[in-house]
Amino acid sequence: MLELINVFTAYGSVPVLKNVSIEVPEGSITCLLGSNGAGKSTTINTILGFVKPKSGSVIFCGEDITGKATETIVHKGIGVVPEGRRVFPKMTVEENLLVGACACKDKGKIAQNIERAYTLFPRLAERRTQNAGTMSGGEQQMLAISRALMSDPKILLLDEPSLGLAPLVVNDIFDTIAKLNKDGTTVLLIEQNGFKALEMAHRGYLMQKGEIIACCTENTGEAKEQLKAAYLRHHSGEAK
Repeated sequence: MLELINVFTAYGSVPVLKNVSIEVPEGSITCLLGSNGAGKSTTINTILGFVKPKSGSVIFCGEDITGKATETIVHKGIGVVPEGRRVFPKMTVEENLLVGACACKDKGKIAQNIERAYTLFPRLAERRTQNAGTMSGGEQQMLAISRALMSDPKILLLDEPSLGLAPLVVNDIFDTIAKLNKDGTTVLLIEQNGFKALEMAHRGYLMQKGEIIACCTENTGEAKEQLKAAYLRHHSGEAK
């Protein structure tokens, strides 16, 4: 469904992504692992057109979307849950959800998607009139995911969904991601929490300093263990 082919992205003269190639098959959960500064968020920004690659291609559903306007790219069916959640703090839960549906003109469909969000996250239903800025980090993450789903995306990009959350909340969020995938949503999961992400992912890539240094393209225990070992070696080396 989504493919990056030899993508080279730079900020000015500083290279950030160096010939990155990633495949996200339809129906899969694909994780992109790496520490802070590895280039993970730049990968999302390149997919979305916030940053134009110097070379290489971004292909979505068979179409080359490299260099297209962000609005055009998102309307093709890409939903985004940004790092840090970025909810609108002075707007209510329901108003945040309506922002996610701004491109939809079907009021019935909007109402249906809001109810789906409340079914997915009952806590949001309880707080529908509460300002998003007064909610906990976990509740805001639930809202950010629900807002992204309001446009019925074909693929969901999640940038560090576990960041800053308590372990029990992280489990709930990951369970929800697995459920969404089971219901048909393709997922690209950007994470530092490599072991947790690999538990649920069908395939994974490890990024270091803008390069893919290891990958697991088969959903087998052996392939995942090899990527976990590479992830552990990488983080052990950084700790030293």
